Amino acid sequence: MPVMLLVVFCYTLCSLNDKYAVSRCMYDRHELMFLMSAGTVVFLGATLPFYDLGFEWSWRIILPVGGIAAVKYTEFAVLPTILRQMSPFQLKSWVGLTLFISYFTDVIFYASPLSALLLGFIIITFAGLALAARADRRSTDYKKIWLHLAVYVLTKYAYGLVMRSTGSILPTTLTLFFALVIIAVISFFCIDVKTMLSKPEGRKGALIVLLAKLPNTAGLLGENYTAERSLSNYSFIQPLILVVLFVMTLLDRRSKLPALSIIGGAVTVVGIVGFQLAK
Repeated sequence: MPVMLLVVFCYTLCSLNDKYAVSRCMYDRHELMFLMSAGTVVFLGATLPFYDLGFEWSWRIILPVGGIAAVKYTEFAVLPTILRQMSPFQLKSWVGLTLFISYFTDVIFYASPLSALLLGFIIITFAGLALAARADRRSTDYKKIWLHLAVYVLTKYAYGLVMRSTGSILPTTLTLFFALVIIAVISFFCIDVKTMLSKPEGRKGALIVLLAKLPNTAGLLGENYTAERSLSNYSFIQPLILVVLFVMTLLDRRSKLPALSIIGGAVTVVGIVGFQLAK
């Protein structure tokens, strides 16, 4: 349990930092992509000597590395547009849809039983998202970001799918490491470092975003540790982050949420957390 709570803290911090990087630092997609991937590579690479990461070199390792590189590149590319319109809590709420996509994947392809209770929580979640979207129309231009949002949700689902199907070829930690190295190199040649450092938050902003990858890496390692020991705790990490972000949004005096948005957010939290508990 302590490790799970640490993971929740780390990932919540990273969600808020992503918003900071986009809204205050004003980084474009390639700048954000470089800082996020390079920072994670440094901290994740420092942990590799402590793992048993033996594998056989083969052309087949191109599949997982290329797949994850494509997925993460796309995720990083659409994130700035979304976060300029949405709060971290709103984004996490929509990402919660990956739980349901994964559920129907298990039902269709892995013969898992279809549960009326789980379907009920799915309906509750969609109702909450619809209420929140209706209330947030003035602050969030969904017409501008709906495609980016849909792609982002699909990349989150695709990440788990690729890792699950190719883990036997290459250890997942190495897969992510190599993929992020590729993204860091590609994005580096797409940015002007001087321009990036002259953005509103300057060098301080770049340093903060880079250092935020330390808790992100700690979250990745803690998530893996939790999954190895308790699947129930592991599956509850993302819903718990959603709850924490919702509470923080309510406590933020700068955020004047309409009543309908608060109700929609609460209903969404109930749907996602209820779905996870009922699985």
